[in-house]
Amino acid sequence: MKKIFFVLWFLCCTNKLFAIEALLGVSAYTLSKYRWEVELMNMGGYEVIVPYDVENAYLTFSGSQVRGIVGCNNFFANYQIQGGGKILLVSPGGVTRKMCASSAESQIEAIFTRIFEGRFAVVGNDEMVELIREDGFRIRLIPSVTIEP
Repeated sequence: MKKIFFVLWFLCCTNKLFAIEALLGVSAYTLSKYRWEVELMNMGGYEVIVPYDVENAYLTFSGSQVRGIVGCNNFFANYQIQGGGKILLVSPGGVTRKMCASSAESQIEAIFTRIFEGRFAVVGNDEMVELIREDGFRIRLIPSVTIEP
């Protein structure tokens, strides 16, 4: 009973987002092991699901850089792992500038490049990882099943 009380007290007295995340086993160090498809982004009650016809919606984490394509242009940014692997700090990134073939690609890319920066909690399991920013923005990543590099 004392353990339950302590856990509840701990969750109430700390930042709830990161307290809940600390109880889960996923780590930011896991991100460098796979190529990650961007499945969805959620912000302010709006969920942006990346359609399957937007083939280039992926991220890779290597060294201290995250790279990928979310839309039609190449994205790149630096990141740091903090909090024993529970926090991912993404610096403002850059993107190449070419015309996207579809408006869906352009819209998804515009949303992603504007808001994918800041301090994220890393949560998830073997099937998916979510990066959750303190303001509630979250991005869901799933391991890629493609063989492409």
